[in-house]
Amino acid sequence: MFSRRTAWPPADEPPLVAGPGVLDLTVSNPTVVGLRHPPDLWASLGDPSSAAYDPDPLGLPQARAAVADYYRARVPGLDLDLGDICLLAGTSEAYAHLLAILCDPGDVVLVPQPGYPLLPMIADLAHVELRPYPLLYDGTWSIDQAALAAAVGPRTRAIVLVAPNNPTGNYLAPDELAAVDGLAAARGLAVLVDEVFFDYPIGHVPQDSPIAGPRQALTFVLSGLSKVAALPQLKLAWAVARGPGPLVREAMRRLELVADTYLSAATPVQRAAADLLAAAPALQAAIRARVRANLDRLRRACVGTSLSLLDVEAGWTALVRLPHLFDDGGRGWARELLHAGVLTQPGELYELPPAHLALSLITPEPEFADGLERVTERVAHVLASGP
Repeated sequence: MFSRRTAWPPADEPPLVAGPGVLDLTVSNPTVVGLRHPPDLWASLGDPSSAAYDPDPLGLPQARAAVADYYRARVPGLDLDLGDICLLAGTSEAYAHLLAILCDPGDVVLVPQPGYPLLPMIADLAHVELRPYPLLYDGTWSIDQAALAAAVGPRTRAIVLVAPNNPTGNYLAPDELAAVDGLAAARGLAVLVDEVFFDYPIGHVPQDSPIAGPRQALTFVLSGLSKVAALPQLKLAWAVARGPGPLVREAMRRLELVADTYLSAATPVQRAAADLLAAAPALQAAIRARVRANLDRLRRACVGTSLSLLDVEAGWTALVRLPHLFDDGGRGWARELLHAGVLTQPGELYELPPAHLALSLITPEPEFADGLERVTERVAHVLASGP
């Protein structure tokens, strides 16, 4: 009765959850941790003109113009053709539409590892195979360019870059972006660049983006209100095409047909897009301040302990390495800490080696401080007494 492509096996173990009295250091939804816009922002969603429905497959021109303005604020003088911007209900939908226009069943897309566990299900639904390429860590994160090139095969159609990557938090260095662009152009591949966390640098890190310069390969830059404006409840995202003109035009022709089939972006949020994006910098600043405060506290908490904080340049997540005491794919420490009243994410969720944890840096500061105290105490206890 059911399709083979949705025959996902049940999880080996139920997910760890926060019960009463447990401090949750995994929350990635800004709206539930006190990071919200002022109430008057919501008035823009009540524009009476939204009562009329006059859809555009690529999105209302005024909303696409707001997206172009957002990028011009990042790159002064940037000239984006509104016909190269497609609005969607989320970056997940953007991935799905792009896989539809780029891949046939059985084709291959290369994805970074470690990475966020979103794409496998989208790829399954598209009958596309994901093949990982490694990110290397030697004090900072970088793409293993040799392994990436070796992973390209006859059925490879695209390379996914996540910049900053989630959960590792590394931006693309200029030489990395140039190398991937050259590889993709030489092998006839598209490049999909997910930039949802681009606006959340933690330090003074040079930030390079394919939106800024000419591209040899057909490139799509993805982002959306969920992270840019910390508005996950307002489903609006976008894909911006860059690269050689003939490839961009053909890609947008096909993407417009796919988007016209769904017309998923709602009129009210499109009409409010300019106001929502204009409000984003203030809340971004508040989020960056919390992230930096929590990261500073985490650095101090790790000093003199067996916890090691991995380098992070941007985003909302910190990765911590612990002693390798448990042989269970990385959940052992997460279970131990749950016994101590702290919920953390095991690194295995992101294809990290065992004994890594992911912590949300947008956790309210008092809860984050209390949680870190419980973490360091529990780790010290386990090391002193054995697991």
